[in-house]
Amino acid sequence: MRKRTFDSVKKQYLAAVKPMHQQFVEPTKNRADIIIPNGGLNKIANDLIIKKIKYHLFE
Repeated sequence: MRKRTFDSVKKQYLAAVKPMHQQFVEPTKNRADIIIPNGGLNKIANDLIIKKIKYHLFE
């Protein structure tokens, strides 16, 4: 365990993570073929992607 405080995590998030996301991720969303909400914890979207991959692997 890293034993970081909430304030140190929040400070890093606001100083680095959020600005980088806004600078590099957000502007490219309109070019994405698919965006999976909920950080990839979306069973329906994951199942669709798995089916698509299997289709291409075994066609």
